[in-house]
Amino acid sequence: MARSYFTLLYFFLFSNLMAQQYETQHYELIKTLDSAQIRYYPSVMKIRANKNKGFNALFGYISGKNETGQKIAMTTPVYMQQEEGQEVMEFVLPRSFDQENAPNALSQNVAVYQSKPGYFIALRFGGYALDWVTNRALKALDKIVEKHGIQIQGSPLILVYNSPYQVLNRKNEILYQIEYRSTEK
Repeated sequence: MARSYFTLLYFFLFSNLMAQQYETQHYELIKTLDSAQIRYYPSVMKIRANKNKGFNALFGYISGKNETGQKIAMTTPVYMQQEEGQEVMEFVLPRSFDQENAPNALSQNVAVYQSKPGYFIALRFGGYALDWVTNRALKALDKIVEKHGIQIQGSPLILVYNSPYQVLNRKNEILYQIEYRSTEK
């Protein structure tokens, strides 16, 4: 019993320490609606690939398999979404990268690009981002969107912040890009 408790405590502490090592994408909190948040995300550099063919290519890119051979620190979150029937995965590059200094990809499966700034509505949820867990969070977010008459743009984005090896205290979010004017109350 004591050993099990120690093991759980070790995983809890180690997972939290590991999560603190990664740079996290910046956003500005505009306001809270029920359990969701309206956020403004500035432009950042990202890499993207089809999840089925490109995860290894994305990981390869940040591991130095890019035009300059530069190793790039992992950041959070990892973006996932459905786009034209394909699951797409994106990594955010550290803040120090821009269009001038982000190395080009060697793999044709990886696209390096600068995201457009925008407003999003976000809902946080825990656990692993399994389909049924994500669908439950999406339904909750859809109710908030409908209740407040928010106009969404595109399909939902799933943001995952933790390593698959972290079991406890997992953080995920589901977002929609929205139409928003800063004069709205």
